[in-house]
Amino acid sequence: MTDDTRTRLVRTARALIHGSSFAEVGIGDLCREAGVHRGSLYHFFPSKEAVGLAVIDANWELLKAVLDESFGSQAPPLERIDAFVGGFAGMLTAARDRMGAVPGCPVGNLALELAGRPGDASRRIAEILTAWQRYFRDAVAEAALLGHVPAETDPDAAALRALAYLQGITLMAKAYDSPALVAEARAAIRALIQAASTPDPTP
Repeated sequence: MTDDTRTRLVRTARALIHGSSFAEVGIGDLCREAGVHRGSLYHFFPSKEAVGLAVIDANWELLKAVLDESFGSQAPPLERIDAFVGGFAGMLTAARDRMGAVPGCPVGNLALELAGRPGDASRRIAEILTAWQRYFRDAVAEAALLGHVPAETDPDAAALRALAYLQGITLMAKAYDSPALVAEARAAIRALIQAASTPDPTP
């Protein structure tokens, strides 16, 4: 058995899960759509949860490419955040064109289903969300140093607010089948960042 079979299984699992949900996709469905026998699947994945973990990692690699491109530019830090939001909206638009509807966040969807369960998937989702948040945090910290946001802005709080808002608006984009909602979220995310000042410790 080759890695091509594994790649096909993961690619098929991604499409099936984002077209419905992790819970609804069975091993039989996956094998049938991928054109492989169950034995071939179990050669690579000992369980359905292992398939889910592979899908999580594949989704993160796609998302990380957009993050790296946006945040790796020489643009001012807040413009890098804007660029990522635009790139993320572009991902959703491309998925909508391919699938016929906005599938939602490739990480957030699985986080809703798998976070909190015992095992590797829940831990991996937490790691990914922390890494994603770090991109925002570093950009906000740089913006504070440059005077683009108030010096007392808390980068961690700002990053958490930005990512939480992005996840929420992506859910709305899925519900309304409108990736434009995400593209239009840049001003709101900037406002949340600007408002994330460190609380005054004095009583």
